[in-house]
Amino acid sequence: MELNMRLRFNPTKDGLVKVLGPLETDIMRLIWQDRRSTVKKVHRKLSQQREIAYTTVMTTMSRLADKGVLDRQRDGLAYVYSPTVTEQEFVTMVVRQVLDGLLGDYSDLAVDYMVDYLARHSPDDLHRLHERVVQASGIVCPCAEQPAVAS
Repeated sequence: MELNMRLRFNPTKDGLVKVLGPLETDIMRLIWQDRRSTVKKVHRKLSQQREIAYTTVMTTMSRLADKGVLDRQRDGLAYVYSPTVTEQEFVTMVVRQVLDGLLGDYSDLAVDYMVDYLARHSPDDLHRLHERVVQASGIVCPCAEQPAVAS
């Protein structure tokens, strides 16, 4: 599934706020948790954490629906919103879009940096990456072979 949104990726932020704004992230977390909600319910929950106008929540939820992240169905006088993707599916789409952009334009730099980063910060993930490369390419490198044990 593809969303109707251009990513605004801000690497200085944390978590989903890297892609969604802080309010969008809070709204999506509530709706992912509840699975279905109205502006009134979301506004009530957000109001417990901070002062926020009902119209601000309504506009933000409407924009999330326009972006394809939320589905909006009329129920009497209100709209009921539900997520079009799970949080994990959303994160997967974001990662794919970010990496597609980086690898499409800066493949050599992106690959080199990823390997260097993993070597410094996460050797287990570097090993997992190596295994995935071997699996995807079918090429077994000599470094993966185990030395024979002398008897």
